[in-house]
Amino acid sequence: MKTNIIIRADGGTSIGMGHVIRCLALADMLKDDFNVIFAIQDPTDSVIRTIHSVTETIIHLPKTDDYNSDALHFSQFLEPCDIVILDGYHFNTDYQKAIKKQGSKLVVIDDLHSWHHLADVIINHAAGIDKTVYSMEGYSKLFLGLDYILLRKAFLKSSTETKIIKTVKKVFISMGAADINNITQKYTEALIQTEGIEEIHLMLGSINPNLKSIDKLIEQNSHVKIIKHFEISADELASLLTVCDVSICPASSISLESCAIGIGVISGFTAENQLGILTGMEKHNTLINFGDMNAITIPEIKTKLIDIIDHPEKLNRLIQNQKKMIDGNSPKRLKEIFKNLITEKIHFRFAKESDADLYFNWTNDELVRSNSYNQNKVEYENHIKWFLKNIKSKDYNFYLFFNEDNLPIGQVRIANNEKEILIGISIDESFRGKSLGSEMIIKSTNDYLSRHDSDTITAYIKAENKASLAIFKKAGFSNEEITIEQGIKSYKLFKNKVS
Repeated sequence: MKTNIIIRADGGTSIGMGHVIRCLALADMLKDDFNVIFAIQDPTDSVIRTIHSVTETIIHLPKTDDYNSDALHFSQFLEPCDIVILDGYHFNTDYQKAIKKQGSKLVVIDDLHSWHHLADVIINHAAGIDKTVYSMEGYSKLFLGLDYILLRKAFLKSSTETKIIKTVKKVFISMGAADINNITQKYTEALIQTEGIEEIHLMLGSINPNLKSIDKLIEQNSHVKIIKHFEISADELASLLTVCDVSICPASSISLESCAIGIGVISGFTAENQLGILTGMEKHNTLINFGDMNAITIPEIKTKLIDIIDHPEKLNRLIQNQKKMIDGNSPKRLKEIFKNLITEKIHFRFAKESDADLYFNWTNDELVRSNSYNQNKVEYENHIKWFLKNIKSKDYNFYLFFNEDNLPIGQVRIANNEKEILIGISIDESFRGKSLGSEMIIKSTNDYLSRHDSDTITAYIKAENKASLAIFKKAGFSNEEITIEQGIKSYKLFKNKVS
């Protein structure tokens, strides 16, 4: 059975479609090997159609600006064996914590690096990003730069032909599906006033609130051929870029797609998150940077355009550099990253109320009771009362472990009794003797200490239980000492974040 990859991203008038488009590019790379599901808040019909071009399965989440609530709602759809992808500027540390609590693997696509990451994998395809700008856990892995570029298949096909521009006649403009500030119209007006421009192709979204204003501009300027394009496929967009001379767009996915085709690119930024891509592409000398595309005026645009039209050799140098920038092998690299996430023998989630009976059976297992300090069997009613109370307590962490077939194999409990942080472990009878104990302890303690980095976890082990002592020492517990615990000679061991 294929592993689920659940993508969480939003798109619409207020935030545009950038997150959705690049996630769909990634989904398209992975869908042959994984079961891809898309989770999104209150999508419009056009957004649904866009998602359905790659995957049929959509989780419809209610519209809300409360992302703590969103995280709780979304988490209900997750299982420990799932891989979750987050792409958006609301998915901060707390949101990631809610995902990790379910035991799912977590991949974050992040070009802001504005908060601490709990993700297993962080991807940023902007060129030249310094890894030190990220705050993350010790287990987090960074995949940065153009080797991991998130482009749709139509833009990854290698071409031996290189465009040579002699005159600039046909211009493509894309300012995002929403383009609330109507930057499209500003650049269109500048092009209309520039001699030599014969065709202007506008890529627009049905969610754009300025369509009537753009239609009026087109009606008033029938002497220039202005063509609108809505919801065109990746193949159609690639073909359109091929016949145009210049692409005017912000430094987002569309600018990378333009470079992949090989076209004169005029770019800049409309939002802070685009600065990473803009800086990287400028270092590669693959675009002409117009800076803040919101602030630049029509006369300024026109002046810059005239200089570009008068010197097409500048554009040809850019195109030569573009051909060296993208090698087309990012799907292979990205697929390998995701496959590596599912090679682990075991994974965990935090226990739920519905796990009460499973824990009851483990609690009364004969070997578990013999290794416990209290060897009396636990009554069901007392267990349920204790379990339902403590599973909601911030002082208790119930790590429930599963194997690669998603079968429960055992549990680790880390609890704060106000005097010390105590750990206990039990493994299902069917999975004993498989060397899983130390790995369960490592995963649970590393997770706990990543969130409580000043705490020390204490383990008490009966002196005759040499097997458990070896397991805990293998898992990083040390400084053992002999003590008397509940009247029984025992080993006392410790683990903290620096162990």
